[in-house]
Amino acid sequence: MKNLFQHIANPLLVAFSTTSSEAVFPKLTEELERFGCKNKIVSFILPLGYSFNLDGSMMYMTFASLAIAQAYGIHMPIGEQLTMLLVLMLTSKGIAGV
Repeated sequence: MKNLFQHIANPLLVAFSTTSSEAVFPKLTEELERFGCKNKIVSFILPLGYSFNLDGSMMYMTFASLAIAQAYGIHMPIGEQLTMLLVLMLTSKGIAGV
């Protein structure tokens, strides 16, 4: 475990200080392969983790939209809310890291 942390310490520091995990993706991939992880595994698991991480953005957009609708007195039935949630779930996969 300590050896793995030594390999990924620099990418973790960059990710923490820039608050962007996308900035360290290439370096993290390189370090994990250098540690001994297979290229097939790393190239599948890391992008999958990044994709699922976007769910937080999707939930934020949904709740922010509902809060704005409530602030303006716009009634949104549960069907519209669920439709918005599903559409944002699909479109959040294209959100770029900022």
